Amino acid sequence: MFNLDLGSTGAAGPFLAWSAIGTRDGTVPARSFYVRDGGNKTPYDASTGFVMDIDALKTGWQHSEGAVGVAPSWKWNESVSQMMGKPGDDWKKGFSVPCATGGGAVATWEQAGASAWQSLEALAPLLGQRPDAKSLPMVRLQEAKFVQFTKGSTVVPILEIVKWVDRPDCLKDGVAAGIATEPTPAPVAAPAAAPAAAVITDAEF
Repeated sequence: MFNLDLGSTGAAGPFLAWSAIGTRDGTVPARSFYVRDGGNKTPYDASTGFVMDIDALKTGWQHSEGAVGVAPSWKWNESVSQMMGKPGDDWKKGFSVPCATGGGAVATWEQAGASAWQSLEALAPLLGQRPDAKSLPMVRLQEAKFVQFTKGSTVVPILEIVKWVDRPDCLKDGVAAGIATEPTPAPVAAPAAAPAAAVITDAEF
């Protein structure tokens, strides 16, 4: 019921993001989700569950110069069932999906990098079990998994599907579609302790 090709802008805030190392200003701890709305960053407890609008999911590639206040560039796939080739050496796989975060609120999880992408990659087989064309997955943070690469490491938020639900009102009638174009910072979070000598970075993926 849901065909997602993981091989290879414009969302609008507020944004949901995963931080492996915490925010520089200290408002968000390492290994946690948070919601960014304008200049405000609020830790978000993803263990309570949030609904992903997978019908509005976009996958693609992000390029960022790393400059403060400068939005990254995105190249979106025409369909989530087909991943385009990597545009260049400095591009990272990423995605954008509106999420109902509770209390009628909507935040767009738009992020690139190894931690976020591997989170979606781990969730993909479960999304393939979609019971019908209308139900949406309510997911929650199951664990934070430390992953070591040849170059660098990261912490991946492993999500589980709690249940399939009807579309929340806040995700109906394009309510989520008009949310301000701005990218989310891409750090990642997870409870599992990394080896003492390891330095966590969101390695290029």
